[in-house]
Amino acid sequence: MRLLTLLFSVMTVASFGRALAGFGGFLFGKGRVDYIVQGLVLGCVFTVAAFWTWRRYLREIDAEERKTPLE
Repeated sequence: MRLLTLLFSVMTVASFGRALAGFGGFLFGKGRVDYIVQGLVLGCVFTVAAFWTWRRYLREIDAEERKTPLE
């Protein structure tokens, strides 16, 4: 689960970077609005997915701690 969270987090950064690349292209007269939209949409989707997997992982840890007897 931690690896999946890491993957989603990296994809979030890459997606928002794509949006910045599309926006930065306007500085050189070759801006791409589709890159901006794709980056923002995918960045938000991957952010939600990363938070969802992280929360699920924390619930698993909590359930394991409740099962183990106290010493």
